[in-house]
Formats: sequence, C-alpha cells, structure tokens
Amino acid sequence: MTTLVQRLSTAIVADDDELGRMLLAESAAAAGLVSQSFGDGAEALQAALQSSVAIALLDVSMPGMDGFEVCRRLRADARFDGVPIIIVTGHDDSEAVRMAFEAGATDFVSKPVNWALLPRRIEYILRNAEAARALRARMSQVRTLVEALPDSLWVVSATGEIRWSSNAKLSAQRHDVADAEESDTLIAPAAQMPDVLAAIAQTAADGQQRKLEFRVQEDSQLRSFEIRLSQREGGDVVVVRRDTTERTQAAERIERLAYFDPLTGLANRHCCLDRAATWMTQAAARGQSVALIYMDLNSFKRVNDTFGHAVGDAVLRTVASRLQAAVAGFVASGMQLLVSRLGGDEFVVVVWAQDARAMGHTVADACRTALAQSIAFDALEFHCAPSIGMAVYPDDGADVATVLKNADTAMYQSKADGTDGVVVYREVMSTRLRDWLALESRLRRAVRDEMLHIEFQPKFDLSDGHIAGAEALLRWRDEEHGDVSPARFVEIAEDSGLIIEMSSWVVRAVCRQLRHWLDQGVRIPIAINCSAKEVMHGDPAGVIATEAANAGIPPSLIEVEITESLLVNDSLGVQKVLQSLRQLGCRIALDDFGTKYSSLSYITRFPPDRIKIDKVFVQNVDRSDGDAAIASAILSLASSLRLTVTAEGIERPEQMQWLRERGCHEGQGYLLSRPLSPWDFTQRYVAPLIAKSARPQAG
Repeated sequence: MTTLVQRLSTAIVADDDELGRMLLAESAAAAGLVSQSFGDGAEALQAALQSSVAIALLDVSMPGMDGFEVCRRLRADARFDGVPIIIVTGHDDSEAVRMAFEAGATDFVSKPVNWALLPRRIEYILRNAEAARALRARMSQVRTLVEALPDSLWVVSATGEIRWSSNAKLSAQRHDVADAEESDTLIAPAAQMPDVLAAIAQTAADGQQRKLEFRVQEDSQLRSFEIRLSQREGGDVVVVRRDTTERTQAAERIERLAYFDPLTGLANRHCCLDRAATWMTQAAARGQSVALIYMDLNSFKRVNDTFGHAVGDAVLRTVASRLQAAVAGFVASGMQLLVSRLGGDEFVVVVWAQDARAMGHTVADACRTALAQSIAFDALEFHCAPSIGMAVYPDDGADVATVLKNADTAMYQSKADGTDGVVVYREVMSTRLRDWLALESRLRRAVRDEMLHIEFQPKFDLSDGHIAGAEALLRWRDEEHGDVSPARFVEIAEDSGLIIEMSSWVVRAVCRQLRHWLDQGVRIPIAINCSAKEVMHGDPAGVIATEAANAGIPPSLIEVEITESLLVNDSLGVQKVLQSLRQLGCRIALDDFGTKYSSLSYITRFPPDRIKIDKVFVQNVDRSDGDAAIASAILSLASSLRLTVTAEGIERPEQMQWLRERGCHEGQGYLLSRPLSPWDFTQRYVAPLIAKSARPQAG
C-alpha cells in the first residue's frame, strides 16, 4: 500500500452495533489497515490516544461518549491534527452534518452505508490526508526558511493589496500596502510608497523585475534598504525588502578608501584625476576651462627626516585643513572646486570656471597665503611654504594627464626659481624638463659605466706653504654636452637619488688613490663632500669603512665635508652618522661656513674638526670692512674652539697675506693651484715628497 499505511496501519473503529463494527473493520482491512474495534466511545478514545492511528471511523450514537465528543477530544491532541476522522451515523439531516464538521470530522458517512464503495473512499481520504500532511510539512519548511532569511517578503496584488506576508500576523490577512501602519507591515516609509506602488503596478503589468533603494534615519543611524519586485503566476507581485545598511556602509568605506586620502580626508589621486576628467568634458561642451593648481611643500622632507613620520603626518593634516579653509569661501559661492592630496607632500586643487585661469590664480594665491604662516606642533614651528605651479585646460593640454604634467612642470619651475608666487605653465618649461630628463638619463649611464672622474684641489699650510691635503672634486665630461657643471649634475643626482651611488663611487676612487700614494710612502689626507641626502638616507660611515678596508688604507686619511644645515638639523640620526665617522677616525669639516645660518650654537653641540671660510667672504676680505669683520669673527671663534680653519677661493696675493697675518691655518684656490687630475697632482706634489724622502739624510 502507501507509505502512510506502512507507517500508520491502525484504524480505530467505534460503533455500538456489532455488525456495524465488523463491516467497518472489513472496509478498513480492504484499505490495508489493521482495526481496533470498540463498542464504547471512551474505550475507543483511550486506545486511539495510545496508538499510531491512520484513520478513525466513529459512529455517532454510542454509550458513555458519542462520536462527536470522541472526535473533539482527538482533535484537541496535536498528534491528531492531520489524522482523518469519519463520522458514521444514521442521521442524515443537515444539523448532524454541521455538528460532525464542527467537532473536527474529515468526512461524514450516512447509513445505510455503501459497503462496496467504503474501502475506496477510505483510500481516497487517506491519500488526501497524506497530501495534506506533506503540504503542512512543506509549509513549515518554507516558514522556517522565510523566518531565517534577513529579508521581509510580501505577496501583493497589482493594486498593492497584501495577500501574504512573512510576518506571521498577516499570513491569513489582507491589507492595503498604502494603509498599513505597523512598522513590520510597511514595505517602505510613506515618502517612498508612491514610487513603490507605481513599481508594483508596472511589474504586475509587464512582468519585468525591478529594484528600488531608499534610506531611512532610525534614531541616530542612517539605514539603507533595497526592494526587489518580481511577478508570480496569476499576476501578483512578490516584494522582497532587504536591509542593506552593512553592505552600503562597507561600499562607502571601500569607496572612501578608493577615492579619499585616509590621512587628511582629502580626495586622493584617483578621485582628483577622475573628477578633473569629468569637469574637463563638461567644460569643453560649455566653452569653459579647468585649472589644475599643483603644490609641493618646501622643506617637508626635512621635517619627516628630522622629527619622524608622526610629526610629518600632523603637519600634512594641518596643511589639508588650511587648504580647505582657504577655499571654503569659493565653494560657498558655488564654484566647482576640489582639494586633493596626490601623495607625499603634493597637493592639487582643481578649479572649474568660466575663466579658470584668472579664478585659479586667485585660488592659488589664497592657498599660498594660508600656508605661508608657520605650523606649530608640540612646541615646534615648521615653515613649509609651497612651490605652486598651474596649468589650464584646454590651453595647456587636451586631457587631464597632460594638464597635470604641465602643472607639475610649472611647480618645479617655481621651486627652481625659488619664488614664493604662482608660476603659470609655459611651453618653454617642457623643453627645459625634457633636457633635464635627458641629462639625468646620461648621468645614470655615466655612473653605471664609471665615466665620471675625480680632480684634486690641493690645500696648503699658509704658514710655510707645504701641501696639507687635497679636496676630491667630482667631474663629468659628457660626449654630447662636454664638461657638465658640477652644480648642475649634482642637483640632478640629488633629485633622482643617484647621489648615494655616485658618492660611493667617489669614496672607492679616493681610497684607491690613497692606496697608490701610500705604496709610494706618501700620506696626504683627502677631503670628500657628503650631501644631506647621503647622511639622511645613506650610510657614509659604512661605505668608507668598506672601501677603506678593501683598499687597505686607514680611514683617518679621509676627511668628510658637510654643510651647516646638517649640524643645524641636530637630529639623532645626523648625530649618529657623525659619531660613526668620528669612530672610524675621519675628521669632520664644516663647508661654506657662515653662508646659511646666523646661529652658531650648533657648533658647540657637535664641534667639527675644521671650518672652511666660504669664498664669498674671502673674495673681498682685504677690501671690504664687512667681509673682513666676518672673516675675523670666524677665525676668532675657531681659535676659541681650537678648530682648524681653511679659506676657500684664494685668488690674489693680498687675500692670502690678509689671511696669513690673522692666523688662518690653511688655504686653497686658483692662486695656489687649480684642481688637478690624479696624474698631475701626483707629479706636481707627490713626486717631490717621494724624491725628498729618498734622499739620504745628512748625518
């Protein structure tokens, strides 16, 4: 038989008539059931409650408890919710039928019974009961699934009448969407309901799926929702509402990371370029223009290197706040304007206006003024006035990449000129930049292929004129450009980062030369220049130690010349580098003394071994009272601190005489000797020393 009969094979038969019980039992047996027959209703009830029952066949009139009461009590037990109960009675009036169904009967059979058809009727009732039970199980599964979903579901008519809702209160009710008041029945807030109802009607009409989104302020939180509409058979519409708050917030966080700088909160490079490109397209259609203002903070790298990135980040946040405050008035007036941080210490302001060139200049001036004031942080003051360049679409480029490149070029021109104004791009600037890049490429090749060379400028003891040492000067002769000025190629090397590699080559060449002279029995110390970038980002002591060891020379034969700005920096990093050089035995010389800073207190904190008087003071030392006073003060300071003094740029006998008379220890310059190649230097100054040492001593 069926699965139901295999699982539930018992039929409860209750009839006070013995023949009736027998015939009912036979009908049940014909349907594949095993009967338990009773002539008393109470006994039938007790047996049924203790068994797994497939069906109950109850006569109405029985002693003790009639069939109606047995039926009611069985239905009161949840186990009999889906068990079919057939009432068998000789009463065929409508009142009996009503009472049977009110008691919970599944079907009603009147006497006399058609016993031939009853087994088939029982089978039919059993199949329906099984189908009903499966349907209830399926409905329970669906209900569990719906309740587990984070979504709210409705089935509505084309006019918005709710036919079904995932809210249990509404499952057997009908409501009009527009009239619903309870929060869990509302598909959307009242303000969005007209759009929702219109979308429901359209979906019911054309069967197209639709999606609506809206946001609602709930308490202190802004929540996001998404509504999806789809047509079901019969023309009704399924409405699915999902809370997308977390997804929306995550998308906004991703967008913020993609389009905004996490440090300053300003638009980032991607957002800047995207917005500028959009504005340029719109400006072209309206005959308008877009200006890109490119700003780079001067001296910011020194802030980072000296005080660390935490302080640098605080300075950048202050700069961002000042820029936003500077443009707030323009934005309030309705101007299309965007402030962005491209990265590092570079900021770009995008201005879209009818005359973006004039308006951009005004905005740039406002930004320059805002950043001209010092920035205070933790009892420190920083001056990071920007270099500013500006380029304008479409005059200075047909796309955002070109205009940005040209604005950058104008900014570098401003930095090179040392101006505090706004430099507007001109075509000639690109030519200069191309020349710069071409020369940088050739310099890289020269460093790689060791096409550089060194000259030595002698230093002399002014008291007796003997050779006291030499300064190594780097030279570059290019095949195309000839002799390139050191001022030019050193600037390129520092800007491109080549300076560290180039300086390592200089140390190697100097160590080899010292080894060559030592092999001939001559010790002449050589001074090398060390740039700020080498001290901040390289390891000069490590390089000298390695190359000196490779050449087999004492590092004490190498003197390191640094600029005043490094001592003024007074950072722990600089002190550590200088201490490492001292530990190697290297002497420290302060180059171009007196040209950069007025305060001399830094000399007492980390005194050098030598001070070099810059040629700007030596040039007219015998003719100018001012230069003479400065040179005298330097010599007096050096004497007090027991420092050696070397004068640079001696070109006339009168200069040398003035310096010698006032106790200057050493000098160098064209009067004494021009820079010489290693071979010429050796022939002129080393060879005589070798010859002198080879002569027999008078005894």
